[in-house]
Amino acid sequence: MFHRVRRTITDQLSTLASSLPGSPAVGSKGSTDHEVEMTFAGATYRSLNNGGSVTGITAPTASTHGRSPVGLWGPWGASNNPPMPRSRLVQVWLFISPLTTILLVVAVLRMASREPPPEPVPRPVPLPETLNPYACAPKSNLTTLSEICTLEQNRVKSWREAAEGYEAGHDRHLTQAQCDNVFPGLYLEIDRAVAYWKKEGGVTLKHLDEAEKKSQARVLIKNNRLYVKSYSDDQQGTRTKAVLASIRDAIIGSLEPLPDVEFVVQTGDTGMPAGAAWALGRREKEPQLTLMPDFGFFSWPEPGVGGMVEVADKCKQYEQRIKWADKVPKLFWKGAFMVDIRKELWDIARKYKWGAVSDLEWGDKSTIEKEVLAPEEHCAFKYLGHVEGFAYSGRGKQLLQCRSVFVTHKLKYVQHFHHLFNSDMNSPDQNIVVSPGHNFDELPATMQWLIENDDRAEQIADTSYNFFRHYLSPASVDCYWRRLLQQWAELMTFDPELPRDFASYESFILMGKTKWVPF
Repeated sequence: MFHRVRRTITDQLSTLASSLPGSPAVGSKGSTDHEVEMTFAGATYRSLNNGGSVTGITAPTASTHGRSPVGLWGPWGASNNPPMPRSRLVQVWLFISPLTTILLVVAVLRMASREPPPEPVPRPVPLPETLNPYACAPKSNLTTLSEICTLEQNRVKSWREAAEGYEAGHDRHLTQAQCDNVFPGLYLEIDRAVAYWKKEGGVTLKHLDEAEKKSQARVLIKNNRLYVKSYSDDQQGTRTKAVLASIRDAIIGSLEPLPDVEFVVQTGDTGMPAGAAWALGRREKEPQLTLMPDFGFFSWPEPGVGGMVEVADKCKQYEQRIKWADKVPKLFWKGAFMVDIRKELWDIARKYKWGAVSDLEWGDKSTIEKEVLAPEEHCAFKYLGHVEGFAYSGRGKQLLQCRSVFVTHKLKYVQHFHHLFNSDMNSPDQNIVVSPGHNFDELPATMQWLIENDDRAEQIADTSYNFFRHYLSPASVDCYWRRLLQQWAELMTFDPELPRDFASYESFILMGKTKWVPF
């Protein structure tokens, strides 16, 4: 760049020098000397024309301090005229200023021609392995629960609106007033049992002594502490321990003091109507049994189901990845036949394309590992069958965590939440389907209707999912336990006393018994 500027200056000075009077043409010989001066880029340059040829260019602003100008301008810049003295800084600036200006212009032009860098693409936030129940809003929004939950009773719309900013079903510290607002209609079985025992004159020690003979545990709550007075492990697995642990959760999570109470629990498949016992299920002709939440709401580890919270979370994650149209359009049920009604279901379903009913031999471990589906894997089917066994079927609450149509028969056994079932085919709030007639005799017609009315089936599934995810949540179980304890205290005709040989819950859960020999 600098050399081009230098050549331009030289050419212009040569032309100017040759045009002066008495100057020979460029390239010819002559003896007349002329000195030509011109200004370029703010600097004045002189050229000596010796006989028509330019022999030197000097810059009067550049001082050589006794040195030949050749050192500064190169072999073509010699001059006989001494330059004006200048400082070294000015000398350097006059040398580089034209070049700097040109470079700046080029740099600006290049920067202007560049495309702007692309904006970074936002990366989606990964789904956490553990779902945060307060992801939508802080827990401090408890003060607004009454406003968002006191809506039209038992309408699924209420729970959809509530879930937009707060999932109350996962709050383990609701007051009783908040429980009433969040779960209206939940306590029908408690109210029924209280009415029955009030007619009987209340619950006495004799009632509890009688019930204890056919029960698995006698329990006492004193000063908000849980004690186990007696325990029998004649029931399968961890049922009784799970029930006691669930009660313990409700006590620990209570923001309000609970009354002192004493009661007896039965954890068998069928309740034994002796005295005043709390049971997992009952028949209509057993009004003296008071219903409590199933042990599986805490955990059911033996068949690999796990805790109810785990089931609900995994089903929710599964449902987020599958659309209704992608679900298998079949009625699924797999289990041990054991009783006739299950065999009847298989015999009917196997004749139709929509049938996916099969037997399962629990004693064959290799078969179980291959064929047993996890609770969330049931959500792959549009229709899920629910069939009673020797008593109520414990898997029902897990099936209701799927956005699928819950298809069952007329149930003989009642659990604490069964009054919330809505099988009215004309109701916009229908949440289950009950096959009419005896057992599953009318099942083919029922399934044909569901298949032909797929939009309506999807609506039932969606309603069921939203409703029972809320009403079978951990908070609903806590609220039920606390209401039961409060109402039971009003029925008792005696003050519970803590015996000398009591076992605290903490010691019982570690030892697995109420009495042992210390070492």
